[in-house]
Amino acid sequence: MVGLTPMDTTTTRAGLPLVSIVTPVLNGARFLPDLLASIRGQDYGAIEHVVVDGGSTDGTVEILRAAPGVVWTTASDRGMYDAINEGFRRARGEILAYQNADDRYVVPGAVSAAVSHLVRHPEVDAAYGRFRYMDEHGQPRPGPLPRSRPFDARRLRRYNFVPPHSLFVRARAVKDDGHWFDPTLQFAGDWDWVLGLAQAGQTFASLDEVLSEFRVHRRSKTATFGWPAKVREWRRICRRRGASLPLLLWHEAFYIPARRRLGLPA
Repeated sequence: MVGLTPMDTTTTRAGLPLVSIVTPVLNGARFLPDLLASIRGQDYGAIEHVVVDGGSTDGTVEILRAAPGVVWTTASDRGMYDAINEGFRRARGEILAYQNADDRYVVPGAVSAAVSHLVRHPEVDAAYGRFRYMDEHGQPRPGPLPRSRPFDARRLRRYNFVPPHSLFVRARAVKDDGHWFDPTLQFAGDWDWVLGLAQAGQTFASLDEVLSEFRVHRRSKTATFGWPAKVREWRRICRRRGASLPLLLWHEAFYIPARRRLGLPA
């Protein structure tokens, strides 16, 4: 591992819970600096950023080597969710989050908004906010923001309305209770993970505040993962979690795209 070693405890001297943000990356040099800047720009003073690189050859490692305060490692892995697990294992924070290398947090108050809610509500295990879409140049895409959804475990079995890039989870829910990502999944592991947390009784809170920006571009996993592979992976998750594949396909293939075409929030 290379990088700055953060504090050894989950709570800093100022009494703030340490937040560990994990970023899985593979050949992400084009957008990674934007993400790094968004984390440096946060007004929350206790952040550990752990980047797990899958063996990039495009200059990603050179960017990480020059990034102050970032803890990083580079080695081959089994994919994004395997990398997130590795980052979570290395993380020292009391609160965990993950952010992909092509997305970013809203500056400056995304982390402080989520942590503030978790501090005020110790009974809540995970807090998530809203997000907005941006284009490959980092400009907001036209159209309404995705809707803010109060948490509902029954609705979650129909489709994933919890944006993983705006989600902050207490580390105990992952490390103590053993709720890790399935590293064999390649596309919808975040939905499977949130379903598992919910089925284990973890409590979620929804914040009506934009915390992150999701980049839409041609090389993203969302754009390049074909429908047959998506359906196969969704079917596995539905069987495991007792979710409805027909309802999921209805939302993903028809309902949400139709609302977007009509200029309505999805």
